[in-house]
Amino acid sequence: MAQYINMAAGKAVIRNLAVALLCGGSLQAAAQALTDPTRPPAVVNADAQAGEVATGPVLQSILISSHRAEAIINGRTVKAGDKVGEATVVRITESEVLLRNGREQQALKLFPNIEKQPGRGAATPQRAKGGNKGTS
Repeated sequence: MAQYINMAAGKAVIRNLAVALLCGGSLQAAAQALTDPTRPPAVVNADAQAGEVATGPVLQSILISSHRAEAIINGRTVKAGDKVGEATVVRITESEVLLRNGREQQALKLFPNIEKQPGRGAATPQRAKGGNKGTS
């Protein structure tokens, strides 16, 4: 009887080890497939590696709330009326900062390669409120 228990325990240990190895291998493969969501897109890294150096002011971030609108340009927080080099910050929106230097204006876009498109099939107010239910 003791021999049977020892053999059953040995098989259980081997089975548990096999399961652990299989699970560990699949977890490692799954972890390798995960990417860092905060990592900049490859395009940004490719530009930096290609040696492209931005000339002039660089818009890095925009902070907008009900009581403030600020932007980070060249590592410095600015608001409307502040100076960036020789230019003055005229307006800050959700996607760009408008600078003016004399008569010349320059728009710094947060995402320069992305244009906002009008939505398709937007819900009408009647649909949004659940109107026309059960009608044909």
